[in-house]
Amino acid sequence: MVDGKAEQQVLDYDELARRVRSDAAALGLLYQKYYDLIFSFCVHRLFCRDTAQDVTGSVFLAVARNIDQFKGRCERDFCNWVYSIAANHTNQHLRRHFRQQRLLQAKAQDMAAQEPDRNKDWSSIYQAIVTLKPIQQTIITLRFFDGLSHEQIAEILGKSPSAVRVALHRGLKKLKQQLNAVSVEELSDE
Repeated sequence: MVDGKAEQQVLDYDELARRVRSDAAALGLLYQKYYDLIFSFCVHRLFCRDTAQDVTGSVFLAVARNIDQFKGRCERDFCNWVYSIAANHTNQHLRRHFRQQRLLQAKAQDMAAQEPDRNKDWSSIYQAIVTLKPIQQTIITLRFFDGLSHEQIAEILGKSPSAVRVALHRGLKKLKQQLNAVSVEELSDE
């Protein structure tokens, strides 16, 4: 006798992605799979969990409203589509509601208050990231916080992999310059 729970069905996410336009249950299962990933992406871009929850909710509302526009045929297409919506929503949120500098300063202050020695470096990193162009911030977040490949980032952003590599290289170069400037200032203060 086999227990029903032990006999869990392995989900075919490619099949769910093909059915998602006409099957609410498929959308629900894909939502469950991708919610945490998109929420994590939003937290890394917005530096605030509450704001990230709101934006993540708006991302999935947009997904549900526009599901008929999804033209993909596999799970990877769905993943890329959702990430591109998330990138657009986070950028839109930053433009409309907050100045990136204020967000970053608030996060840096919160982190410094919680663990002054450990978070000193993160504070500098966040301050340096905010000086980058939004596309560079998005690429760095997708690459280093979400671990996506250059090819997948290119698909999400509608760019070529080489354009992603160039933007990533330029963003990292500027980030390094910003962090070196902060290190020099800290050394001269001591």
